[in-house]
Amino acid sequence: MGKASLLMVLGFSLVFAIVSPSLNRTANRSTENYLHYVKITQAHDIATSAANIAANQVFLDPKWRSGYTDVPFSGGKFDVSAQNYGTNQIKIIATGEFESYQQNVTVILQPSSFAKFAYYSKVEGSINWITGDTIWGPFHTQAKMNIPWPNSPVFYGKVSTLLGTNPKKNLAKFYGGYQSGVNLDLPGDISGTVNAAKSSGRVFATGNLWLTFNLNNVTWKTSATGTETTEPLSTFASNGVILVEKGNLHVQGTMRGKATVCATGSASLGYGNIIIDDDVRYETDPRIGASNDMLGLVAQNNAIVTDNTANRSDCRIDASIFCLNGGLTAENYSTRPLSGTLTLLGGITQYQRGAVGTFSGTTLNHGFHKNYRYDDRLMMMSPPAFPLTGSYEIISWLEE
Repeated sequence: MGKASLLMVLGFSLVFAIVSPSLNRTANRSTENYLHYVKITQAHDIATSAANIAANQVFLDPKWRSGYTDVPFSGGKFDVSAQNYGTNQIKIIATGEFESYQQNVTVILQPSSFAKFAYYSKVEGSINWITGDTIWGPFHTQAKMNIPWPNSPVFYGKVSTLLGTNPKKNLAKFYGGYQSGVNLDLPGDISGTVNAAKSSGRVFATGNLWLTFNLNNVTWKTSATGTETTEPLSTFASNGVILVEKGNLHVQGTMRGKATVCATGSASLGYGNIIIDDDVRYETDPRIGASNDMLGLVAQNNAIVTDNTANRSDCRIDASIFCLNGGLTAENYSTRPLSGTLTLLGGITQYQRGAVGTFSGTTLNHGFHKNYRYDDRLMMMSPPAFPLTGSYEIISWLEE
């Protein structure tokens, strides 16, 4: 037994002598790997913090481009560069350094457009959101949302409000998240769109315009019975922005490409309205296939669906709509005959929600039923020179 025990001890000693250096190397490598992980993670955290600090600075001051150099932070330091990038975009490169480790974060920001909203209102008035109401994209109101108990409207995009909801506790389904206290007011004017039309678009200084999209072409006239002219959209308005000052702009047809039509003028004189005389459609429906078609309807006052024969059997609008002082409404909504369904593929930003029909309970008495669906492309894109919110939003975040 003594020899066997001795041999066993010697055997274990020999094995330990052989294995011990490997165990030591493994332990050392584990320690090194851990320290490497800690240091590179710290450098990464510094870089992401710097990117957030820089992005916030852009939100506070859209003209900021000075960046940061050798700023001490969390045991290390960071550098940030901010530069103009592409068309109206800003590129931020944040470098975090901890000891000898560096990590980079690259952020792309672009101006935030009101086109991104499926629904926006400044004034809600007596409107209630009830069971059966569904909004598919981003939603914002500067007013309180009235959600009478026990109604349960559904919101698939993020909902933000300035003043909250009434009542505060409700049964609404905010699947995209909800935030109150967000102040995002309408701009004081639509000068960005107006100036774009005057720069390299098309301007009609006074009077009304009747405009029909016909794929790549537009047919236009300046009176209801006037002579029509047809020309390519690209030559009619090279940047796609068409403006009627001191008048109304009538629109219909099927379009190919990108355009924004705008009307300005005094509401007391009946000007500054976009008049929808018949369907306004994209050649390619973005819900079915890849589409490069995109239209903005920008009105100083209202977007109005005409009470005519064409619009008494449904009406479809493929566009993002912006009404600075009014809203989307239907002409003679309280007296016109039953007109089917008003379908909107896009989004609506308006001062106050307009009426398109009258109801008794759920029974339509006059005007339209509504079928509003969000165009998901508007989260990242907008029609030419569409009104901006005045801030930037992050569209790309790359960590290296």
